[in-house]
Amino acid sequence: MREGQALEAINVAPDSIWGDEDETIVYAQVLGKGKAIIFRFQRSHDSLPESLPSRIVCCYHDLEVSDVEFTFQDRSSMRSALWSAIATVWPDCIKDPAIIQEIVGRAYQEPLFDQYLALLHDTQPSDLVGEGHSPRIFDISEIVLLETLGGRGCSKRVQFKDARKPSPLVFKGIDFQTYLLLHDDDDEFARTTVDVWRRSTKLVANMPRHPNIQSPPRYLVSVRDSNQNPVLVGHLSTYFAGGDLGNAIESANARKSQIPLKQKAKWCHQMCLAITHTHWVAHTYHMDIKPGNFVIDDQENLIFIDWEQSGAPATTLAPEADGTWDVEEQDMNENGSMKLVYTKYTGPERRNMPEGSGRESFNIWNVFPEWHASCPRAVELAEVFALGRTMWMLLSQTANNFDEVEHPNDVQVNWAGKTDPPSHWVELVGNCMKVDPNDRPSLDDLQASSGFEAARLNPGRPNRCLCLWNKGLNAKFRPINELMP
Repeated sequence: MREGQALEAINVAPDSIWGDEDETIVYAQVLGKGKAIIFRFQRSHDSLPESLPSRIVCCYHDLEVSDVEFTFQDRSSMRSALWSAIATVWPDCIKDPAIIQEIVGRAYQEPLFDQYLALLHDTQPSDLVGEGHSPRIFDISEIVLLETLGGRGCSKRVQFKDARKPSPLVFKGIDFQTYLLLHDDDDEFARTTVDVWRRSTKLVANMPRHPNIQSPPRYLVSVRDSNQNPVLVGHLSTYFAGGDLGNAIESANARKSQIPLKQKAKWCHQMCLAITHTHWVAHTYHMDIKPGNFVIDDQENLIFIDWEQSGAPATTLAPEADGTWDVEEQDMNENGSMKLVYTKYTGPERRNMPEGSGRESFNIWNVFPEWHASCPRAVELAEVFALGRTMWMLLSQTANNFDEVEHPNDVQVNWAGKTDPPSHWVELVGNCMKVDPNDRPSLDDLQASSGFEAARLNPGRPNRCLCLWNKGLNAKFRPINELMP
């Protein structure tokens, strides 16, 4: 029997398996009937070594055992046994309300559940929405879970239980499963994740609107504590069935087809629009620019999402932003032109990222908030680099072979044997990825590049321009209204 087959036979989906820091517990979550139920397998001093929970824990955490019968032959057989065990009790969990109530009651009596709620108890609606807005709040019991989505943190496709027709939304926040994944002795990482969720949600809520940037949350979601008081744990946003740009590239590659040049031009243009708005209108930064953070709406437009500002991917991170450099802006000549001067940091270890973020230098020291305050031009040019690398991924249709990348310098950028985009596109993208940030075009410079035609940005920023990608079919530049829907 293959893994999860017993659950699939009763229309239940195995979701995820994870363990605790003390290596005494294994959790497993399954999805079915619009519910997500977490099962716990625990090994204690009183446990029989041949019991199923004990064997699962020993195998998952790779613990030493005195007899091969006290573990499993491999992880695959462990997972099969775990999912099969859950399948045997699932029907009773769903059909018997008394058992559902008992499970909920046990959850509320669980100390970890109380710790989870304690992290979120002080969250107010004003922490998540713009000033003057009164959001509608739904209890989590009114939400039906459809599937878990990928990405950092908790992201799940849901819909309202009483919806007359399907209207999928995305739940973002900190559910109990996310907390269990993050929990450790001092809960530093969990607490940081809660803070990031609140801050990023408020950032989007207060950001000037733009058609290519994620809209504010539509609704908030709460869980009731043991005193029946609502605790805000997440929000609901629009779900885009078109997936993200990374999926689109991978799907085209799987079909051995090319994304049309006109579509690539439109998407590159929209990425530039979103990032310029981020810096010059919203006066902030994103930090996590990559194909997976541009979702595709029903009109095949890109929407820039995920504003956590808490981590950067090694695949698109500018090399000077790897946490080992400091920067300052200096006058370089009589004309008053400025140059960014970077110096290697040689002092004692410094940290502004939580423990558990990762071992690389940029997981320890995040330069973006520091530079945003002291030298915003350095942040802009770092994001120009990330934009360039993301455009290269789109134009060359490169979306994989990044598993071994630990530092931005590990990415090998090449165009050989790719989709043969116009040479001036290749030149412009290459300039965005120059090693010396001073050699990269700024967002202002991009408007004058050979691959773009100037177009008004918006009434809120008069006399500023933004670039427009060449349609790519005949090397003639087209007016913006001929490429935009």
